[in-house]
Amino acid sequence: MRKRKKYRKNSNITYIEEAIAIIATLVTLMLIPDIVHYFLDARKSAEVSQEGDLSRVNEDYYCDLYVPDSNISFPVVRGIDNSKYLHTAITGEESELGAIFMDYRCDALTSPHTIIYGHDAQDLVGNWLMFGKLRNFLEEDFIQNHPEICLYKDKEVKRYNIFAVKVTDINDDAYNLDFENEHQFNKFADQMGAPENTEEILTLSTCLGEENNMRLLVQGALIKE
Repeated sequence: MRKRKKYRKNSNITYIEEAIAIIATLVTLMLIPDIVHYFLDARKSAEVSQEGDLSRVNEDYYCDLYVPDSNISFPVVRGIDNSKYLHTAITGEESELGAIFMDYRCDALTSPHTIIYGHDAQDLVGNWLMFGKLRNFLEEDFIQNHPEICLYKDKEVKRYNIFAVKVTDINDDAYNLDFENEHQFNKFADQMGAPENTEEILTLSTCLGEENNMRLLVQGALIKE
């Protein structure tokens, strides 16, 4: 009877596989603190959102942002620059998630163009956190069922009808806030694809995944009451 040859697995391949497994384990262990922070930050954000008067929690609290009939609902802060709330929660504590914040150059009551920023984040089971929830707008059905963004401030609501959702980069003209007159703003509104006679535009901005320069933008035009 002929004996079968025994083939030995290449030792070099074995070493490589073991090395990859070790590296993967170490990376996972290194990420645990960040994962824990995500959960804690998300819980704190939810708790703060339930506060009756957020200005007592943080003097930078500005307004509330929400999309009706969805889980997109956040308190919004406005600092003295656009850096503070990248890694500071609305509670004032250091946070990987940061806060949802308005561009410090904007005033939603008077500015023709308001930009609000937030991190794109996800938890362990795949739920989107912070402005990661804006990814919902990449689905046409979601936009059809949720066509408005609302800002609530001083017991008044400003409603914006969504007219654009796009994946772009940090050089997009959508970040323009410098308008010397009404004509310049109207030209900007036309460039963005806003409806005719739009008086105000709201832009929500977040990073997109691990691409440093990529951005997801959701833009809405003020609905005249």
